[in-house]
Amino acid sequence: MGLPQSGLWVKKLWVLLEVAVHVVVGKVLLILFPDRVKRNILAMGEKTGMTRNPHFSHDNWIPTFFSTQYFWFVLKVRWQRLEDTTELGGLAPNCPVVRLSGQRCNIWDFMQGNRPLVLNFGSCTPSFMFKFDQFKRLIEDFSSIADFLIIYIEEAHASG
Repeated sequence: MGLPQSGLWVKKLWVLLEVAVHVVVGKVLLILFPDRVKRNILAMGEKTGMTRNPHFSHDNWIPTFFSTQYFWFVLKVRWQRLEDTTELGGLAPNCPVVRLSGQRCNIWDFMQGNRPLVLNFGSCTPSFMFKFDQFKRLIEDFSSIADFLIIYIEEAHASG
């Protein structure tokens, strides 16, 4: 599974250049046209449902876009995605995860027999937390036939 080492190096270099250009252009646009960039980011938030959350405050996270932390986070995620491949109808990659207790394990460790394992990836962002009750209802409705696992993913912005 994954790319040959030489092909992976070239793809990682290309991703580095793409992310660097994205962040530099985004930062310049954020400085030159802050209101326009803010409107575009909020429009993306509308599509995800984030702005419907009554506790949503764009002032908490819009300034973190195109920061150094954002650059490293996006780069890390894009590099990881180069190696995480699967076939349609095939098994999900057996990625490492860490339990709340600190114990390291893999996603497949949570599979029980032939029961489906539903993975919900998210972080403590407004859009994820806003829809959390819907996910809890899904668990209640289908826990007799499937197992559910929430996998916390790191935010791309600084926490305050």
